[in-house]
Amino acid sequence: MSATRNRHIEEYLDDLRAATRDLPRRRRDELVADIEEHITATVPFGATDADVLTALDRIGDPDQIAAAERERLGIVPTTPGWLEWLTIPLLLVGALIIPLVGWLVGVIFLWLSRCWSVRDKVIGTLVVPGGLAGALLLPLYPVSVQTCSSGTKTSPSGRTVSFQHCTGGQSTVATIAWITLELALIVAPVATAVYLTRRARALR
Repeated sequence: MSATRNRHIEEYLDDLRAATRDLPRRRRDELVADIEEHITATVPFGATDADVLTALDRIGDPDQIAAAERERLGIVPTTPGWLEWLTIPLLLVGALIIPLVGWLVGVIFLWLSRCWSVRDKVIGTLVVPGGLAGALLLPLYPVSVQTCSSGTKTSPSGRTVSFQHCTGGQSTVATIAWITLELALIVAPVATAVYLTRRARALR
């Protein structure tokens, strides 16, 4: 089986898993396994890129397969509403609007939602609790300040020599670590918000 074939099939199966994530787990696993077995039997070894795409097209769109399975099982699809679209900004900046409470409300809304999986909810809760608040609070953390004093002294030869003595200050490594942490506290909450948004939009 070629790398191209693997890539297309894996992408198709990933889309199918995402489209059926609101189905009962056992049925979802069975459905994906059945489709994967069918693909293996349908697509011959060494098939071209076009052959693979044609075979997948004949099997059907993952969203349509998921919709047919929901209808067969009598499951009403869950779609994101105001709760989900309010949850994401609360997780991101809620703690800045109402210190701590705003973010906690976002977490409560997150776990009340039926759109996101448990895995999504754990990511939304544990990836940088407090959202962007941490990035704004980090600069308030006291860091070492460098102080310098200068003066003059007389050398053994009788010459007057000026000097400067500095204490404290951050090392280069500490500075890099501080900047890296600050960037992580910004990027991680934004990436989490984007992730939750994409997961919610997939159900629309």
